This record gives sequence, C-alpha cells and structure tokens, in this order.
Amino acid sequence: MTASSPAAVTLVKGSAVRSKLLERLASSPHTPTELASMESKHISHVSRALIELRELGLVSTSDSGSREHYYKITSQGYAIYAAISLRTAK
Repeated sequence: MTASSPAAVTLVKGSAVRSKLLERLASSPHTPTELASMESKHISHVSRALIELRELGLVSTSDSGSREHYYKITSQGYAIYAAISLRTAK
C-alpha cells in the first residue's frame, strides 16, 4: 500500500485516532506524549497509530536530542490529510 493509494486514505479514515493525529501534525510537530494528552488517549494507543502512519510514510520523526521524538507530517501525509478534509467537507 502506498501513501497516495485509496487504501491509505481508507486506513486513515478508518481510525478516528489516526485521522485526528494527522490533523494535529498538519499544524505543527508534536511528541507522542503531547498528542496523547491533547486527544485524551493512552500513550500506547497514540504510539501504535503513529507507527502505522510512519510505516505508510505519512509522518516522520525528528531527533529532538531527548528521549522522545517529535513527529511531523510529510508531504504524502499532507496529501492524504487534504484528501480526507475535502471528502469530509462535501
């Protein structure tokens, strides 16, 4: 499955957590702990969703020099986010 495939869009839309994380990361990078707090979700749930998004190439990590990495959206992630946002707006 490629990040631009309809299956990738379906995978992201199929999970409220994945969709919301992509939306949050579209505005700025965040750590898993920050995202878990923002979404009132357990860190393990958020971490699992971030791994799935990273495996699709929709997010990437940056080394912050600390134990926790910052996740940021990729250009492929923006494309999926835009596709989902347009479909939701209709």
